[in-house]
Amino acid sequence: MKNKLQAIRLRLLLSIILAFIAFLSLVFISYHLAYWQKIYPGVTVLGQSVGNQNLETANFTISRIINQASPSANLTLTLGEQTWSLELRDLQYQPEKTAEKAWQIGRSNNPLKNLQEKYEAWLGKINLPLEYSLDNAALDEQLDQIADQVFVPMIEPAIKIDAQKQIQIEPGKPGLNLDKIRLSSTINSRLTHLNFESIELLTIQISPQLTEKQIEETRSRAEKFLNKKITLINNEMTWELNDEQLIQLLSFTNGFNQEKIASWSANLASAINHPPQNAAFEFNQGRVTQFRAAKDGLSLEEQKTINLIAHSLAELENNKETITTQLPIIITPPQITTAEVNNLGIQQLVGRGVSYFRGSISSRIHNIQLAASKLNGLLIAPGETFSFNQSLGEVSPTTGFQQAYIIKEGRTVLGDGGGVCQVSTTLFRTALDAGLPIIERQAHAYRVGYYEQNSAVGLDATVFDPTADLKFKNDTPTYLLIQTQIDTRNQKLTFELYGTHDGRSVIISKSRIWDQAPPPPDLYQDDPTLPAGQIKQIDWQAWGAKVAFDYRVEHNGEILQDRTFYSNYRPWQAIYLRGTGN
Repeated sequence: MKNKLQAIRLRLLLSIILAFIAFLSLVFISYHLAYWQKIYPGVTVLGQSVGNQNLETANFTISRIINQASPSANLTLTLGEQTWSLELRDLQYQPEKTAEKAWQIGRSNNPLKNLQEKYEAWLGKINLPLEYSLDNAALDEQLDQIADQVFVPMIEPAIKIDAQKQIQIEPGKPGLNLDKIRLSSTINSRLTHLNFESIELLTIQISPQLTEKQIEETRSRAEKFLNKKITLINNEMTWELNDEQLIQLLSFTNGFNQEKIASWSANLASAINHPPQNAAFEFNQGRVTQFRAAKDGLSLEEQKTINLIAHSLAELENNKETITTQLPIIITPPQITTAEVNNLGIQQLVGRGVSYFRGSISSRIHNIQLAASKLNGLLIAPGETFSFNQSLGEVSPTTGFQQAYIIKEGRTVLGDGGGVCQVSTTLFRTALDAGLPIIERQAHAYRVGYYEQNSAVGLDATVFDPTADLKFKNDTPTYLLIQTQIDTRNQKLTFELYGTHDGRSVIISKSRIWDQAPPPPDLYQDDPTLPAGQIKQIDWQAWGAKVAFDYRVEHNGEILQDRTFYSNYRPWQAIYLRGTGN
């Protein structure tokens, strides 16, 4: 009897459970059938209920919200007293898309997420913003323009050496930048909520963030680099990092500023790097009409250079006074060498001379270019004595030369070929550099400023046919080729001699100066080519002096040349042209 009673109770309990489940299922099905084409209850858009509405009704409700707000086509941005009007180009609110998003609440492919969203909607916790579209590219462009106006660059901390050789630390100044990401987010939030009130710009302060301890530690480190330097060598070229430059490579947070070292190394690489150059040679009617010397390609190993500079800095900081080191450079030979394109023995550069003509008038520059071009490509045979005047030929208007100022009978006057002596002076220096015997050379009557630009005094050679010539002899076993280069931008003239280097060495002493005499008073000369009253300086005062330098050439222990060149310069006054023309 007892067992029967328990069985009845169990069946009754199961019936109640099944009935309850059936009831819940009926409620669940009825609920979803009721909202099959409707938004679930509790969903709102900007606080306005769209629950229990189909898509069409919700669309109407949302459109009414938008229309009542009367959306603006602009937003005002402010920063202090500055204001900007931000054009909301092509702003279009999308009620249909917003209604669709509301209808999707509780209708995803995730049952648990659906249940959670329906529960939150029932509690009134789902309040959707409006969907909209606009020209984002135009908005971005306007924000970039505003960012440029707002931007204040940060002044980096700086280390300097003052006139008293004391280290000065400038802590820098903070900068200002527009927080474009946060501003874009704020604009989006305002538009989705139909809020067109002005927006205060959000900015980011960029600060050097140096502490007093960092400043003092850096000052102490910088003092260890005073009067020190790093010298980097590549064949005949050198680069120096002096104490002013070295302290710029210090990091305020200890160690060295790798970014600045890398930047300096990259700039150095751009000055050094070049591909290999194959030789070219064409000979026509006794003159070389095309010549290009073979050159090795050079490539600076930048990472090794960065490491080298960092290591050298560390050594200087540890009390080493100066460092001289070879740069790590990869050399790539050309495929065609100079020797392979000719049978005259012209293989390499054997001598170079340089002079500057800054301050020259246009006709003088023209004459320098013309004279240099007439000598370019000339060949000097073994044993031949080269004559400048003979090789240059007649200097007159009929051969293309213009009038420029020359020294004649103790006066500065307009004469044909003014500036030719710039060319002879440069070639004289080239012959000296090549170690050739100088057969004839005359110094100018007075010191000419052009020939002492970046040069020692006494290395000039005047020419005037037929009284003054520059002559030298090719005492090498092969031909010599003259090549000229003129850089009008930097007003620089270069002569090069190519041949075969036979191993001779050249020593040119420093110039010795004595018996100096002050210049006479300034000289003014009338010039009808200048307007009346105009004054033009064409010569600069120079002290008179006697100058000498020694020239010694050796080859395999034999002395080929051992002589002294003398120059006797008389004092020279500044010369001005005084206009007398109409």
